[in-house]
Amino acid sequence: MKPLPRTSTGKKANRGISLIIVLIMMIIIGITASTAMRSATSEQRVTNNFRMEGTAQQYAEAALRYCEWNFSLATAARPEAALQTANVTGTTTAASAWETAANWAAGSAILVTVPAARISDGNTPVPGTLPQCLAELQTMGNPAFTVTIITARGFSPDYVANADGTTKQGAVVWLQSFINAI
Repeated sequence: MKPLPRTSTGKKANRGISLIIVLIMMIIIGITASTAMRSATSEQRVTNNFRMEGTAQQYAEAALRYCEWNFSLATAARPEAALQTANVTGTTTAASAWETAANWAAGSAILVTVPAARISDGNTPVPGTLPQCLAELQTMGNPAFTVTIITARGFSPDYVANADGTTKQGAVVWLQSFINAI
């Protein structure tokens, strides 16, 4: 009778299996770590976007309050008369445009860039693009009933625009309010 072939049942046979199990475990750990890092990066981006949108919201509110406040003052009491503002075409004009009744014909509009001093106390950073507000005088059917529509927009600190004016990066928040005409 022939003796049976000898098989390895000792440590030598287990070494190959252990190596395969360790390699599989390393692959699983690597995939899990990669997924966790990707998730953390995504969450950080979402959080940053919420923060930038909140900042743009605050600047838009500041612009809206600035324009409402400016309109609530009597013409002679407006302290901003000496400041430079931008009109709809982008050219700068004296802020007296606020005070000229001819500028407030129905359908006309004046775009005002809020001065940095009105949104920063010196301790807070000023955004790269200052908030703006647009005031329009509208007649609601009856010439005796006119309303000023104020539209404000605030920009996040990381705001960048394309050449055509659309948003390339960052956040823009628009707000509106209606007040009685002056």
